[in-house]
Amino acid sequence: MKEDELLITHHVGDVISILQKTTHHLFDPDELLTVAFDQIGSMTTNTISKQRKKQEPAVMKELDQRVRRLNSLKLDEK
Repeated sequence: MKEDELLITHHVGDVISILQKTTHHLFDPDELLTVAFDQIGSMTTNTISKQRKKQEPAVMKELDQRVRRLNSLKLDEK
């Protein structure tokens, strides 16, 4: 639904924000499932596993940066 917008994001927070805005209007669980499985298409478990493995280094790097930032803020508060 928001593929173009998602593809240009660089941060996990941006992805979450886009997804929240996109699905906010989908209160009907049946409609949400229809969008998820019929309109978007299905992915095999193998494809999902490959994509997870491919994206893991970037996700871990961003997580590490966030932890360092939080630790830095905690030290500054003392």
